Amino acid sequence: MALTAGFLAGGVQPQANAGAFESDASVWLMQQMRAMQPGTLNGGIYTNKEGYHNTRAANAPNDYSVVDAEDKGGPSNLAAAYDWTFEDAQNGSFGTIARYSNRLLASGKDPNDPRLDGWREFFGQTDNDREVEGWDFRYDRAASSDKTHLWHIHLSEDRDKVTSYDNKVALLSVLKGETVNQWRSTQLFTTTSTGGLVHTMRGRDGSWTGFADVKSATGAVLTPVDTASAMVAGEQHALVAGNDGELWHAIRRVDGPWTPFGNVEDFAGEIGAITRVAATEVGGALHVVVLSGENTIHHSIRSPNGSWTALHSVEPFAGDLSGYVDVAAAGFLNGELQVAVSMSTGGLLHTLRRTDGNWSPWGDVEAFAGNPGAAQSVSATEVNGVFHLVANYGFAGVRHSTRLPNGNWTPLLKIDDYTGNKTGFVLDVATTGFTSGELHVVALAAGGSIWHAARYANGGWSAWGDVRAYAGNPGLATRVGIAAGWRS
Repeated sequence: MALTAGFLAGGVQPQANAGAFESDASVWLMQQMRAMQPGTLNGGIYTNKEGYHNTRAANAPNDYSVVDAEDKGGPSNLAAAYDWTFEDAQNGSFGTIARYSNRLLASGKDPNDPRLDGWREFFGQTDNDREVEGWDFRYDRAASSDKTHLWHIHLSEDRDKVTSYDNKVALLSVLKGETVNQWRSTQLFTTTSTGGLVHTMRGRDGSWTGFADVKSATGAVLTPVDTASAMVAGEQHALVAGNDGELWHAIRRVDGPWTPFGNVEDFAGEIGAITRVAATEVGGALHVVVLSGENTIHHSIRSPNGSWTALHSVEPFAGDLSGYVDVAAAGFLNGELQVAVSMSTGGLLHTLRRTDGNWSPWGDVEAFAGNPGAAQSVSATEVNGVFHLVANYGFAGVRHSTRLPNGNWTPLLKIDDYTGNKTGFVLDVATTGFTSGELHVVALAAGGSIWHAARYANGGWSAWGDVRAYAGNPGLATRVGIAAGWRS
């Protein structure tokens, strides 16, 4: 049974229902555009006429909106166009619509900007004349249309992307005026020994923003015990296990501001004192896996409309265990969720939740990947269908292994052997991946350093770098969560 969290547990109102020929992701996009610019309207997604506003099935076989390969994929019964109406432009003031139209035009013309590669075209108004400007993103050429586009922006989306949130997040990044580097950023969320919560972003060029105080931004009074971070539809979801035993959740919106923290257990049910939390995105939904003390592991899903499923025990399905230390979770594009746990006995175990909701039995990772010692903190992510596991083995170092789609594991190799320097004794680890093939790892050292390293698509590693040298010193970091703001 899904329980609606509303503003308290996540700060998002239930999404308006999509029409019969509109995807949930399309409706979400229109809501985001309207929220981005007050005074704008939904001029329409589905319309029963030729072109992208109609479904592929309802168009003639030779219509330009259905003949290219990009438009032969995706559901045949969904519209793939958006009309974003500007009320001030209807009254003859073109400054607002021109700002967004020029951002679309500049991105489309830039050969090094891939954000609109999943879009066909736009029409709009870039200046104060009475001519409609536009761009065909697929064929890199100017485009135009009728005079109604002086007061509304029309966007045609590749039909095979109509259910994709990532494609729409890329568009929103352009509309917001972000750089490509900002869009491709990595989000780092850290707790400190004084009870603080701080956030920084790493651009793809290696630059870091300064640490920002999340508790001040959200008005939170909680004291964190553990934290996790996940990106869902371009928004950063922060999960915090508090010293009160509760699970707290907040969102950093696409346009930057944070929602207040809400108590997840008010909606997903009380399960006892939560000590560890992991979070990931699966199919546009937020999946959360938590440890309650050392003896139980629970799972819940937050849907895009803000509702939570009940926190239910994984053990009746995967097997009954006790002595949990830490938990990691990774979501896959095929709908699977994979989970790893470290145990007080030193073991490292793995299970997966299939697309039908069934869980596999726990498997012993170290039986296949080697046993370097006693696993402590763990983190995981998905990179192009491969499960990447990063485990902290204390004095035996931070280790990395992969689980291939056929179920085979690669050895747990010590990252320090490849990065060229030593992190010292590590307290916590976090990892995230990009579809470019890169893996990013953060390790919190007992001495206070926040180390970051990247594993490239060819298997090589960068050297460890101390985040504090670039983002500032937030105090002694204790737990960390990291998530990729870009998947392509």
